[in-house]
Amino acid sequence: PQQSLLQALSLLGSDDWEKKEKGLVSLKHLAGSHSEVLLSRLRDICLAVTCEVTNLRSKVSYSAIVTLGEFFATLKKDMDSEVDEVVRVILRMLCNSPEFVEKAANQTLGIMVENVTPARAMTALLDSGVK
Repeated sequence: PQQSLLQALSLLGSDDWEKKEKGLVSLKHLAGSHSEVLLSRLRDICLAVTCEVTNLRSKVSYSAIVTLGEFFATLKKDMDSEVDEVVRVILRMLCNSPEFVEKAANQTLGIMVENVTPARAMTALLDSGVK
């Protein structure tokens, strides 16, 4: 699992969008099967994935959003510290994105609300402009 994590992060650092997507899929699978591996580097991993949310290639953006949703679903309150940044970036994707990206963003925000500390979710949403 540790080696898979390093490989996934390496793929995310690539300029090739297909490699980025492969890295995101790997991280999503790691979250589902070996979430403990992500915890030691959660901040770095979330930053790397969050950066891909705004990727101009909508398929990469979609994969990043879905991966973050998986993180929220499996890591639950361990994701509390990442909520502010993730919400800020995902909310931006709700406007002017293809419908499938908007749908994924909505779903991920819903998963986030269900799994992190309620006060953290509410504060992040309000601070990011949801009124």
